[in-house]
Amino acid sequence: MWARWLSFVLGVWLFVAPLVLNYAERAARFNEILVGLAVAIVSLVAASLPALRFVNVALGGWLLLAPLMLGYGDSTLPTAHDIILGVLIICASVMSSQGPAVRTLHRPVQP
Repeated sequence: MWARWLSFVLGVWLFVAPLVLNYAERAARFNEILVGLAVAIVSLVAASLPALRFVNVALGGWLLLAPLMLGYGDSTLPTAHDIILGVLIICASVMSSQGPAVRTLHRPVQP
C-alpha cells in the first residue's frame, strides 16, 4: 500500500514542480501538470483496483520519452526531472501491494 502512496506523492510533486522550479518551456509545464494529475488520480484509484497501477507504468514511460517527443530535450532541468520522476513512478508502480517478496527459509530439524 505504501507504494501507491509514494506514487500519489510523486504525482502531486509532478503537478506542482513546474511552478516551483519555474520551467521556461511551455510544453514541459503543460506535460508535467497533466501527467502529474493523472498519476495522482490513478494512484488513488489503484489502492482499490491494483491492476490500474500499470497505467502509471505507462505514464512513467511517457515521462521518459516526453522531452524528445515534445521538443524540450535540450532543457536540462525539465528533462532530468522527467527522467528521474519517470523511473521513480515506474518503480513504485510495479511494486507489489502485498507483503515483502523475501521470505525466511525454515531449515528442517535434523534428528
